[in-house]
Amino acid sequence: MNTTRTAPSRPDTYDMVVLHNAFRRHFSALPGLVAAVAPGDVERARRLITFLGELGDGLHHHHTGEDELMWPILLERASADAALVLRMEEQHERIAELTDRAHRDGTEFATAADPSVRDRLAATLRALSDTLDEHMAEEERHVLPVVENVMTALEWQALGERGREHMPKDRQLVFLGFILQGVSDDDRRKILAEMPLPARLAWRLLGRRVFAKEYREIYHADPEW
Repeated sequence: MNTTRTAPSRPDTYDMVVLHNAFRRHFSALPGLVAAVAPGDVERARRLITFLGELGDGLHHHHTGEDELMWPILLERASADAALVLRMEEQHERIAELTDRAHRDGTEFATAADPSVRDRLAATLRALSDTLDEHMAEEERHVLPVVENVMTALEWQALGERGREHMPKDRQLVFLGFILQGVSDDDRRKILAEMPLPARLAWRLLGRRVFAKEYREIYHADPEW
């Protein structure tokens, strides 16, 4: 009997849902974290703005990858869904505008932790979180089923690889922690099982500890596993 396993021809898009959920968790937490910063606490303000910067960069590269590698394929192979794709692109533009505003407010906030700037930034972050959540929910509900029908597994893999290429190598284990934290035990095992052995070992020996330290700095709590 031939037991050779062949690669699936169509993508498993659940990895994007996992990534979306990580963005959801942390962007939804940021308004409250920022609002709780005491006036003049510049150290705390800067720590949160650094976190915001990394989240924003990750989101930017995630969306740029879709703009470059996913939307053109869908427009070509699923022309009946062109209006949906165009709406996704418009939502990307709106999210980018809010992210840019949050970065501008954040840069100002990090200089003196002024309460008026803090409150303006928190309002911007709430709008960003709400807009992002609406976009990701629509993408998961309507776009990912189309992706599974018209994209190949290799094309989907290229999208993921593009995102990893833009992630600083010295931050990859920490970013992995922010993705793994909050997922189910089964999902965590699945994600880790799909990683190369050296990466799994690096996570267990170093990454988990480094991530937990950063998580405590940001959330003032231990990560829940």
